[in-house]
Amino acid sequence: MAARRGRRLALVDQDTGEVIEQKPRVPHQFEGNGYTLQSTGSETPLYKLGLTGAEWATLDWLREHGAASAAIRVTPETLAEEIDTNASTCKKSLARLTKMALLLKPSPRAAAYQLTPLRYWEGAGSTHVTACKRLAPPRVAPDEKARARTGGKAARSKTGKAADTVATPIRRAAGETS
Repeated sequence: MAARRGRRLALVDQDTGEVIEQKPRVPHQFEGNGYTLQSTGSETPLYKLGLTGAEWATLDWLREHGAASAAIRVTPETLAEEIDTNASTCKKSLARLTKMALLLKPSPRAAAYQLTPLRYWEGAGSTHVTACKRLAPPRVAPDEKARARTGGKAARSKTGKAADTVATPIRRAAGETS
């Protein structure tokens, strides 16, 4: 075994005898290049906010374009072209998401938005902590529209009784696959 430590091992194609070069190692996300956070802690869950399709698309577009780590400039017209809707819908989406604190604006008149670092973050953990201290983002809070869509409405079963609000796992008999 001691003789083996000094040797360099290599991959060899057994058919041709050719030495296969080692591929360069791809750095992992947690090696200082940052990470992506999507928080689900004590915050209000997104499904409780009654978001529209345009609002979901707005969040996704902003996250894909770097708004999870810094504020980016976007106008409702530009966003409308990207998510295939009209500018007034985008303006309403941006306003509602800002009101609920899912989006932050660096200044009231700026056409720049950043996803709240309490919910979304891309980057190193140390910069995440710094951003939370610097921005002091408020907690995500449902608005009246969200409360009207999700609050006080218990799902009813076919018998007319209110359904359980707690999700239960599907139980299957032994050997049952579907």
